[in-house]
Amino acid sequence: MTRRLLALAACLFAAACSHPGVGGLAIGGATEAELRAKLGAPSMVWNEPDGGKLLEYSGQPNGTFCHMIAIGPDGKVREIRQAFSEENFRRVVPGLGRDEVRRLLGRPEETLRFRLKPDEEVWTWRIDETTEKIEYFNAYFGADGRLLRSERTVVYKASGPGFSHRKIDRIPRRG
Repeated sequence: MTRRLLALAACLFAAACSHPGVGGLAIGGATEAELRAKLGAPSMVWNEPDGGKLLEYSGQPNGTFCHMIAIGPDGKVREIRQAFSEENFRRVVPGLGRDEVRRLLGRPEETLRFRLKPDEEVWTWRIDETTEKIEYFNAYFGADGRLLRSERTVVYKASGPGFSHRKIDRIPRRG
């Protein structure tokens, strides 16, 4: 059921990138109730100072999207944006708190602590995936919960004849 909802959300959000609105819900016309009826409950909700809300719809851990949907004080959809944008990655700067980073990028795919650096916590988001590679964005937090640094990591997928799962041909021994 969860996979089906994520697939539906991904299709709806893909349509939103090229067309106004999400799955027939127009910005400025659709209500929060209509949005929740179509997409379900958000991963996180933040209250805005003006009485509006910011709803997080994350595709993590397996998707490469996180949509932040702003709801105005009137209860209508005001903005839909992909959190994994160059603009947002540039906003992730040292000194930000965990909550500020979560509000920019949404729930991470993974949160880790390493034994040799127990005072450091790493949050990782899967931000792009192709047939050749997977790209991650990593944020490193200190013991005080403040961002120390961030980076991108690219993992190239194995391909070609050397990475085949077929049995290796045996060369007969002479003699």
